[in-house]
Amino acid sequence: MKTLILTVDRDDDLGRKAGVRGPVIGRDECLKAANSLALADPEDSDANAIFAAISTFDNLRKDGKDVEVAILTGHENVGIKSDEIIAKQLDEVLKEVNPDDVIFVSDGSEDEFIIPIITSKRPIKHLRRVIVKQSKSIESTYYIIVKAMKDKKMMRRILMPIALIFLAYAIASLIILYIRIIDPTWNLIDPGTFALTIITLTLGLYFLERAYNVGDKVKKLITYSKEAMLEAKITIFADIIALIIILAGINFGYIEAQSSTNIITQTILFIHTFVLWFVFAVLVREGGKTFDIWIHRGDYNKKFWIGFLTTLSLGIIIYALLDYILLLMNAISSTSIVPILIMVASGVLIAFIATFLHRRLRSVEDEVESVGENIREN
Repeated sequence: MKTLILTVDRDDDLGRKAGVRGPVIGRDECLKAANSLALADPEDSDANAIFAAISTFDNLRKDGKDVEVAILTGHENVGIKSDEIIAKQLDEVLKEVNPDDVIFVSDGSEDEFIIPIITSKRPIKHLRRVIVKQSKSIESTYYIIVKAMKDKKMMRRILMPIALIFLAYAIASLIILYIRIIDPTWNLIDPGTFALTIITLTLGLYFLERAYNVGDKVKKLITYSKEAMLEAKITIFADIIALIIILAGINFGYIEAQSSTNIITQTILFIHTFVLWFVFAVLVREGGKTFDIWIHRGDYNKKFWIGFLTTLSLGIIIYALLDYILLLMNAISSTSIVPILIMVASGVLIAFIATFLHRRLRSVEDEVESVGENIREN
């Protein structure tokens, strides 16, 4: 069993401060990297993590274990970009070392964000956290705080929420002041309550963005939209049309729901109207995607018709079921069950056709694969 002792410099202090590029593999190279970083910045905790990894390597080597040590480096912009770089470097290290498991040496919770990347490729049998010992005196505490305030990354983490609180309160106060100037009699909400609402809303959006990287996802969506526009992709227009159809379905569903005063009936009426628009939106989106593939790649996606018929059959059956429920509740003017039975029969028939096409397509694919295997064997 071979074990890889791994430490990660997620924000690439090694590259920025010591000029060392990752990945770094081997005890001697890791020791050189740690010394270079310690000389460039003696207070950097990444150097301590590297020394701890080397110490772990030496101890296990003395016990006769088959071990290797390596360092992965990311990027100054910690997030998706740095983790992509780390994932690529990890592949290089695993290819060269070929370990059975990993001992992960970390200097903090930030580096531990990449644990899922490691565990997706090799099991982690031990996690060692390196905590730098500090003096407990007031002078040392003050020194640590001052040094932390000089760290741009730490400053962004600490000051951003505080800045958002002040900014939100100032904006709320200006809004209240402006409204009071326009209408001195306005007194619908207490200024303090309004300011607190704005603050909590702002902080909520900020923490939501931090938790789910909303900003990165929005950037990717904008980039995708630009590329789709430049390549004249039909998919982006199909997505926009599908979104418009869904919004129209919500509007018409809401209008239909207003014909009743009972909340249960209103909900069923809304879904009853919306389901047709939703099915139409799905078909438009999938149709645009299939047409786009055919235009740009010359490849026709035969599975589109299976998905088309399956979606259509489900839509018809759900619509008929809701129609029947509304009929039982006397929420619609119709008194005959015959149209509902016709719709259910049509939905079931379309579902059978979709199932037949799916089995036929699978059998054709199996035949093609079998012929291909015979050709390779011959």
